[in-house]
Amino acid sequence: MKKILFALTALVFFSQCTPKTGEVIKKTEEVGSTLTEDFRAQVPKPGPAPVIEIGTPDEFKLTNGLKVILVENHKVPRVSIQLSLDLPSIREKEFAGYISLAGDMLSKGTDSRTKGEIDEAVDFMGASLNTSSNGISGASLSKHFPSLLEIMADVLYHPTFPKEEFEKLKTQTLSSLAQAKEDPNAIASNVAQVLRYGKDHPYGEIVTELSLENVTVEKCKEYYDRFFQPEFGCLVVVGDISKAEAQPLLEEHFGKWKSSGSVVEYKKPATPVAPMETSLDFVNKTDAVQSVIAVTYPVDLKPGAEDAIKSRVMNTLLGSFFQSRLNQNLRETNGYTYGARSRLSSDRLVGYFTAGASVRNEVTDSSIVEMLFELNRLRDELVSQDELDMVKNVIAGSFARSLENPGTVASFALNTVRYNLPADYYNTYLERLSKVNVADVQAMAKKYITPDRAHILVVGDRKQVADKLSGFSANGKINYYDVYGTKNAE
Repeated sequence: MKKILFALTALVFFSQCTPKTGEVIKKTEEVGSTLTEDFRAQVPKPGPAPVIEIGTPDEFKLTNGLKVILVENHKVPRVSIQLSLDLPSIREKEFAGYISLAGDMLSKGTDSRTKGEIDEAVDFMGASLNTSSNGISGASLSKHFPSLLEIMADVLYHPTFPKEEFEKLKTQTLSSLAQAKEDPNAIASNVAQVLRYGKDHPYGEIVTELSLENVTVEKCKEYYDRFFQPEFGCLVVVGDISKAEAQPLLEEHFGKWKSSGSVVEYKKPATPVAPMETSLDFVNKTDAVQSVIAVTYPVDLKPGAEDAIKSRVMNTLLGSFFQSRLNQNLRETNGYTYGARSRLSSDRLVGYFTAGASVRNEVTDSSIVEMLFELNRLRDELVSQDELDMVKNVIAGSFARSLENPGTVASFALNTVRYNLPADYYNTYLERLSKVNVADVQAMAKKYITPDRAHILVVGDRKQVADKLSGFSANGKINYYDVYGTKNAE
């Protein structure tokens, strides 16, 4: 009872001491304030772009010329390392899949360690170690970092490609291929690659059961011997270690890595271009209850290009966050899908655009109509300033959050070297973002959004949806493909 009386007394006291809303407004008006009751409804005016001070990593070379990027971060006693290889894109032809297998096989055994011994040593330290066709990466507590480097160097220098491990990995990959053939999204991804680039381009090659059966251990060793050379590499180290500590360790374990001396002959593939007119491309997935839709084609957009930031704003507005136009239309307004997205990807050889969604069978054609409507609307109409400001805020916030990860600084440094970007490219990123205007967005849409020159790909049940789709093709016909992008005779 005492507690209740005390609470009631306190409530009366504070209600008497707290001025009413009208009194607050009256007092603020008396001192010349323009504050009103609905002041919270006023969107704050955007201020100047913040100046970004991105930490400068230490960059140095080992005696063999191997470049090192070091970012110190002593908040957590942990260090990560990545050997990143900047390799040309080559065709795998009838051996499609061997490059990925070669990367995975690196950690399956060395001259002095079996796969089991490597795994046990890494697990004992609570560390991680991963290999791929583009390099080797790992992370550990600071005190175990020298031991991790020793294992990592052993994997780099002395892989044995054991036959039994190769057969296990091959069997696992074949199992994954079988599962992918039943997944409409995986099918759409594969066929979209073929449509965008063609099977004669490295990006358009698809791994099949037949190509995987052609792969041998010797083919994997050939890739390792040809491309795992220091002239392609860069070491990226991030974490609780100083340059004075890191440099001798890296020199000890990686400074003796020598080139094989073999010349890598490379012929740049022809650049794919968007189709001259829009086609409707279909892959049958019998009894599918949804259709996977993708409007896609290649684009010429290089990393760090003059259009990079402006085109990112344009694509974000179109389909790269929850409130994007595609998602608001197909999900929120029409209820056709759980989510619709778009992506505009840059690449040194050739980039691509894709917009897609998984939709119910009965609204497949309607979904394509709405998707094309949004693509054309972005080309034909200027966006509002409010919508543009919202999108730029989303991008700025994402950029700022990424800086919380010390690995971001290292990746920025690596990108600057790899793509020959200006030294201040990332420091001035938000400044250049703030200058993007509504005319820039429309210009980017006119340049990179081409619904009249696109592949409209649908993976779904032919009997239920195909007869409504021929009108989306410029020639009124539907092209039918199998799950690996081979065109059927129909």
